[in-house]
Amino acid sequence: MPIELTPDQEEYLRSILSRKPRPTRRQRATAILLLGHGHEPRSAARIVGIPLSEVRELERVFTVRGVKALDPPARSSSSTGRSRAGIEKIVNVCGGSARIAGTRIPVWQLVAARRIGASGAQLLLDYPGLRADDLVNAWLSARDHQDEIEFDVRETEDA
Repeated sequence: MPIELTPDQEEYLRSILSRKPRPTRRQRATAILLLGHGHEPRSAARIVGIPLSEVRELERVFTVRGVKALDPPARSSSSTGRSRAGIEKIVNVCGGSARIAGTRIPVWQLVAARRIGASGAQLLLDYPGLRADDLVNAWLSARDHQDEIEFDVRETEDA
């Protein structure tokens, strides 16, 4: 029996399928280890299952940044860093991702839920600690930091 998809859900799923595949952090680390043990880039790419171009780019970045080549984009390092009212980024809370202040609800999680069809009302029901202004702040923060939010969503999808 087929499941029923809303047009928004179908569009979201198709957008995921149309993205260029990105190697996971684990695949990148494995490729670096293989290169460090003398494997050629072509061999490492085949073993790990990622494109040769990705391995060559990883090799290039690694020579410049070392193991930091595996790190996600820089995050706020201040313990009370706020990018927008009601949004916090604290290094050791929620992996340093932007989150609703005083909660463990990351902005990327709300964005991902909205993409698959959750309404604001549904999110307020699902997260009793949220207020409507928290959602407004989350949407504004997501708009202001699109690359960071996209990275967090993709990292979770890859896991």
